[in-house]
Amino acid sequence: MKCAKCSKAVTKKSPGLQCTKCCKWLHALCAGISAEQLTALKSTDSVDWKCRSCVGNVRPKRISCILPDPEDDDNTDTELLSNSVSSHIIMELRREIRETIRTEMQSIQTSLQFFSDKIDDFEQKFISYESRLKTLENQYNDIRNHHKNLKMKNEALEQKVASMEQAALANLIEV
Repeated sequence: MKCAKCSKAVTKKSPGLQCTKCCKWLHALCAGISAEQLTALKSTDSVDWKCRSCVGNVRPKRISCILPDPEDDDNTDTELLSNSVSSHIIMELRREIRETIRTEMQSIQTSLQFFSDKIDDFEQKFISYESRLKTLENQYNDIRNHHKNLKMKNEALEQKVASMEQAALANLIEV
């Protein structure tokens, strides 16, 4: 691995840290980590460390470091290559996951837009049906009122006919 700041190799003699956010390697000295801090980090298990560009001016709450094993001096190049391949695979997986999430989000947004359009259509039809229902209710009330009016006129005519019949009967004289 090469240091992102000075571009020199991170080795056992010049140990470094890998940022868990951007995956860049930095020498401990380039990252501003003292020898005492580096020793403390080396003895601590599974903590995260982020470089200053990823953290900004905020001091990280947890720090981790990845150091080459002192016993494996001969295998340093192999380990560096292995770590490089692992980092590359991890970066590729992250990229694929982001792309999958982006694709799924687009699919979800398309589905939401479709359902939103359907709800809008339903709402418009519902408003149209409500309007038609009110029109039909008004027509029904008009017909009912007209029916009552005709019924009352019919009853009035029947009474008039009955009174005319009575008047006609009263004019008849039997001999």
